[in-house]
Amino acid sequence: MSPSHEMGVPIIEAMAFDAPRELLAVNLPNRGSIPGLPEDMVVELPARVDGSGLHPRQMAPLPAAITEMIRLQGVIHQLIIEAYVEQSRNKLLQAVLLDPTTPPYRNAVAMINEMCELQKDVLPPLHW
Repeated sequence: MSPSHEMGVPIIEAMAFDAPRELLAVNLPNRGSIPGLPEDMVVELPARVDGSGLHPRQMAPLPAAITEMIRLQGVIHQLIIEAYVEQSRNKLLQAVLLDPTTPPYRNAVAMINEMCELQKDVLPPLHW
């Protein structure tokens, strides 16, 4: 066996034994750590961990274009979650059409219909 480089055990160890440790990348709710991104968006950023928990590092603002690309991807992901929960092809279509690499409307609708048919065994029924 070889090490996986996963950080779960070192994080638990640092918290359980109050052994401070610096982490290069953890996934946490933003809560203002990266200016310009939604508070509840989960972001990857450096943090410190100790006996009182994980403490994200405050980041400098990202360039406006980068911030907007990340924010847009967050909106797309939120719509995909809502589409799944609400069983809504309309919400899924909104998510697909927001992506800058999306095909035209008719192709997007056809793609969603084909995906829902091909993956009907693993997806919930999605309705227009």
